Amino acid sequence: MSASASGLSYRADFFVALAGFNKVENYRVGFTASKKVGNAVIRNRCKRRMRAMARQLLPSLGFEGVDYVFIAKKSLVTANWNDFVEQAEKAIQNLNKKIEKCKKY
Repeated sequence: MSASASGLSYRADFFVALAGFNKVENYRVGFTASKKVGNAVIRNRCKRRMRAMARQLLPSLGFEGVDYVFIAKKSLVTANWNDFVEQAEKAIQNLNKKIEKCKKY
């Protein structure tokens, strides 16, 4: 089931995080920044920031067999790095709790 179809989401100040199950034995991650965020330079900056966050957090927090998708909001452009990482960690932990509940059924 895709991350958007699963209904598992978390809305933060700087991004929206989605999670869904996959049939692979490791986690996968995707990043999106729409034109609402800004021009190409700004969208790419947002995606670079999200990739750096994922490299930092997902090796220790990511679940096997789960797709994580991060959708940038306009506020990510000017976000403080520590605040962003703190929100991302909270989002991943929240999604993981929801995933564990889904696996029980």
